[in-house]
Amino acid sequence: MKSIVVFCAHSDDQILGAGGAMAKFAKKGYSVDTHIFSYGELSHPHYKKDYIKDIRIKESEEANKVIGGNKVEFFGLTDGQLNTEFNTKNIYSKIKSVLKETKPKIIFTHAIDDMLPDHRSVRRAVLRAYDELHKEEGFEAEVYSFDVWNIWNTKRDTPVLVVDISEEFKTKIKALHCFKSQINLFTHAYFVNILYLGVYIKGFLYGLRYKTKFAEVYHKLR
Repeated sequence: MKSIVVFCAHSDDQILGAGGAMAKFAKKGYSVDTHIFSYGELSHPHYKKDYIKDIRIKESEEANKVIGGNKVEFFGLTDGQLNTEFNTKNIYSKIKSVLKETKPKIIFTHAIDDMLPDHRSVRRAVLRAYDELHKEEGFEAEVYSFDVWNIWNTKRDTPVLVVDISEEFKTKIKALHCFKSQINLFTHAYFVNILYLGVYIKGFLYGLRYKTKFAEVYHKLR
């Protein structure tokens, strides 16, 4: 079976950045696996970590069912301290084990200029593990980056993958609705949500650029 692997920092990043493509590939018969580095416990610092952990695991699994994903795995790093824990928690070896086991055709991860440090740290870890595995065993896959907080891709001199998600856009939005803890956190009025607004804007504008209703755009890293 052909497979897709997504590496992200927090439990909603994969849907915000690549939810449409994940749903599209799953519909085509691909096995879609998501690997999340932290539980995102800093999003609710006033709650106990175990409480937030349980909530975000449940939300991720519900969203994964919506898009037709295969599985979700958490690496369990501390939110906000990913870069310092990569070596102590053997993350590079874990990433390489995932890649050797699943043999993905495509890997999705964070963009180089994402505003959040944890997102950029994940990208660096994924590329380091990929490059090591490529050198050691000749492993090859296409590696693409997605944006989460950037409303628009900055200029990057790399090839792009454009995915028409016109048919999957409603599925992406439905999956986002599974993250109720994040919706409540970022909603300032009942129908106003900055996360959803960014998803609609990017999807619509990319659709205009590439002559479709909604689209996602990824930059090639490897």
